[in-house]
Amino acid sequence: MPVLLLLMLLPDIVTIALIVLDVRFIHQWLEWRNTYADDIAQRSLKYAIALTAFSLFGKFPVSWLVCKIRKNEDKPSQERSPETDRLQRQDGSVIHIEFEGNPQGQPILFIHGWNENLTAWYYEKKYFTKDHRIILIDLPGLGKSKGPDNHDYSLQKMALDLEAVIEYLNLKDLVLWGHSMGGMIILTYCTEIGKNVNQRIKGIILQHTTYTNPTKTSILSGLLTAIEKPVLYPICYIMIALWPLFWLNKWFSYLNGSMLLSTRFLTFAGTQTHAQLDFISRLSAMAPPNVFARGMLGMMRTYDVTNDLKTLTMPALIFGAEHDRLTILAASEFMNRNIPNSGLVVLTPAGHQGLVERHTETVAAAEAFMKKLE
Repeated sequence: MPVLLLLMLLPDIVTIALIVLDVRFIHQWLEWRNTYADDIAQRSLKYAIALTAFSLFGKFPVSWLVCKIRKNEDKPSQERSPETDRLQRQDGSVIHIEFEGNPQGQPILFIHGWNENLTAWYYEKKYFTKDHRIILIDLPGLGKSKGPDNHDYSLQKMALDLEAVIEYLNLKDLVLWGHSMGGMIILTYCTEIGKNVNQRIKGIILQHTTYTNPTKTSILSGLLTAIEKPVLYPICYIMIALWPLFWLNKWFSYLNGSMLLSTRFLTFAGTQTHAQLDFISRLSAMAPPNVFARGMLGMMRTYDVTNDLKTLTMPALIFGAEHDRLTILAASEFMNRNIPNSGLVVLTPAGHQGLVERHTETVAAAEAFMKKLE
């Protein structure tokens, strides 16, 4: 995740450069038209029109260049459930909850990764809806959930939110399934926060997640650890202070395709479809930068359950990915060695978005895991 914070600035830089260059060409056209250098003005106008078109529609050629055509592949969409609820928290946050599937079926509570919302579980929700009770939540400040008034986006706060949802819905024999930061929330809940965890939780699924400060389990971990406080923290504070500008720039980056390029190389292995890449990129563009930055600070400052993994007694399924650059495979292997009753599934070829890119293998392994729980 910290490498995402660092490298997501590249699309912002590209976008600013495109805007500056476009403005320069427009200025040249206005300055030189109807003069002896009218031919320069006309070329400048053509360049300005081309840059404007690319800034607004560049994502289409870019995405097709870096994606695969997979026949009969379902296109993900941001589908919302008509059955919803909202849980008001004492800190002012409001947790949006959605339900799908069989009310009498095995309950599965999905917790999405950071910089997304609950619609990221499109494939998993669709597969398990028929026979299971599906519960999904938007994390604070993302999707349809309201963030806390005190701006607390620590893992401990979100684990307390998870506990509140479980108690509010009176859930029992529950399977918790978390992706990336969602997995960190589950681990924090099970090791630090939860009451009567063994009676409530039947099993946990940890997908592309980590057990400690994510700067230590990402690519370039040595560099990220060294620059965490002098560079990454200040970037987060700047994003918080100037979040409207960063958000506007994110949407321009999405439209011109630079965000799709960074999303492709950071979170996919290269077998994703155009629709899958666009889907994840759009979810990222929708996430408020100030919320993203506060969550990143919460992860880097306080998260570490390394010494608590051995205390977990419920069955655990761990998903790793061969080409995961945000949470390297070694993190999943470490958790598998240290969580007593766990199993590891390595998705390949896949990156941090293995739940999208390799969704067929994901749901098959999860279904086998849940059948063993029965």
